Amino acid sequence: MGKIASAFKKAGKPIDSGPVVQDHKTVTSVEQKPKQVQNLKKNKENKDTFHRLTDQVVKEAQYSVQSIIDEKLVVFHQPDSLAAENFKILRSQIIYPSDGKAKRTILVTSALAQEGKTFVTCNLALSIAQGLDPYCLLIDGDLRRPSVHKMLGISSNQMGLADFLVRGGSLGSYLIKTDITKLTVLPAGHIPRNPAELLTSSNMKSLLKEAKSRYEDRFIVIDSPPVNLASETRDLALSVDAVIFVVRYGKTSRETIQEAIEKIGKERILGVVFNGFEVTPKKYSYYKKDYGYYK
Repeated sequence: MGKIASAFKKAGKPIDSGPVVQDHKTVTSVEQKPKQVQNLKKNKENKDTFHRLTDQVVKEAQYSVQSIIDEKLVVFHQPDSLAAENFKILRSQIIYPSDGKAKRTILVTSALAQEGKTFVTCNLALSIAQGLDPYCLLIDGDLRRPSVHKMLGISSNQMGLADFLVRGGSLGSYLIKTDITKLTVLPAGHIPRNPAELLTSSNMKSLLKEAKSRYEDRFIVIDSPPVNLASETRDLALSVDAVIFVVRYGKTSRETIQEAIEKIGKERILGVVFNGFEVTPKKYSYYKKDYGYYK
């Protein structure tokens, strides 16, 4: 090795001492690894860190979505509950009616305030969106006291139905695609001074016609003002395929309900939802246990 070392020395080149030998096994220090190997290691560490942070962001985003959606949206928060199952039954009656004609535009209303119509509207809309095929457009048609945006965690400053009816333009620019698959929302928008005039206008009728005809697999669910408190609800009922009437159990008098039904027209009502009825019929108790309904 002396002659080889002398040759390198004369040529002015450094002498490579070669790998370090320990216990007859060849090992190479990190400093001696090629730069590309070090870069690969660094890239792998960065990639692992990226995926770890991404997973964390996704989890935080999912938690954020769940935290801003009102707990009353039981179809979202408690999809296996008996209440959610009842909305699935209602969904089936709308999508697959006995007469074979699907009711694609549904108005949800009540006789008075605080009956739970918005609760029913939002849960029904989400239940439809959770189906295998149909999409759902949820419209907040209560321009007097809008609350759909609160239940879905949408900002009250969003442009919506009232703004569209006043300004016009492309309907798509007012729609909000939610984090809930296949559910699109048209919020009420900024509260107007003339809600009755806007909701009974030709623009409103054109909106419903356009929304219904554009997509054959889309169902439209509208939250409307109480029948006995707002004149526009009766006109809205004439522009949809069917009406779902919400009654809070033990609250509204029979006379008040009858008055509201007469204003809408009994033939237009698809069904009545009794809200707040918590007693489970005994004949279903066996199935309730088998299918995991313990609440």
